[in-house]
Amino acid sequence: MTIRTITTTDQQSFSAHTWQHPQPKALIHIVHGMAEHCLRYRPFAEYLQQQGFNVVTHNHRGHGERMPQGHFADSRSNPGGWECVIDDMLQVQQQLADLSQNGQLPVILFGHSMGSFIAQGFAVRYSQRLSGLILSGSNYQSPMLYYAGRTLARMLKVLQNERTQSKVMDALSFGSFNNQFKPARTDFDWLSRDEQQVSDYINDKACGHRCSLQLWIDLFGGLIEISNHRNLEKIQASLPILLIAGDQDPVGQQGKGVTALQQALMQTGHKNVSCTLYTGARHEVLNEINADAVYQDILNWLQTTLM
Repeated sequence: MTIRTITTTDQQSFSAHTWQHPQPKALIHIVHGMAEHCLRYRPFAEYLQQQGFNVVTHNHRGHGERMPQGHFADSRSNPGGWECVIDDMLQVQQQLADLSQNGQLPVILFGHSMGSFIAQGFAVRYSQRLSGLILSGSNYQSPMLYYAGRTLARMLKVLQNERTQSKVMDALSFGSFNNQFKPARTDFDWLSRDEQQVSDYINDKACGHRCSLQLWIDLFGGLIEISNHRNLEKIQASLPILLIAGDQDPVGQQGKGVTALQQALMQTGHKNVSCTLYTGARHEVLNEINADAVYQDILNWLQTTLM
């Protein structure tokens, strides 16, 4: 692994972690989820490198080494937090152009959970840069819920502070996720059936933190954007898309939200959309007890897509 420095358009800096193969087939760009960090994907990145790919991953604003914790950007920033995290991804691809051999290699974007939503936002703007899109632990539902969530976060911000790590938003968003797994060993059993993976998450100081009210406002705005069919239509219709999730994942409504996303993409003209729901698996399919099969399925899809 090599660590390289990226400079943002608002003159911040952050680290990108890269794995390079001497004869790469493509570049895989991994974007992580909420309240975690990019190095949780190191085993997956190393696997992809061994299979002949260059890989890059980095932390979103407010995650990993990037502070303040759980916060994309202040409300007065221009652009706002949603645009900032998407532009950070663009800067990674542009400033590390050697990883894609200056655009000669295909670029595959992999996003998990919140990262899957951000990846869709990236694809709305820059799908011409991509040769494939993999969305893990994703979801699709009516934007009315997102409007309500954004309104609540805005009300709470008036009473508190935009950088407040909100217990209320955390409870409303994640509080019910463990219900179907009772009696639960931990508060995070919904992540995976693999107890060691869950314990590793709990013991990782860079995981499980709450997020700021402004991050929630930014995220709900992004979710509203990618729930709009007119925006999904901006993603190139020919782009191959793979959806993967556990059929017991509460984020994806036990698979219902994932199949709804597949239907929404097909309705907006995307014909090459595959969907795999893993029986019994929960939210983090890369960290599940059947992770070997998930890795192999992703590799098979990559090989087919890049033929």
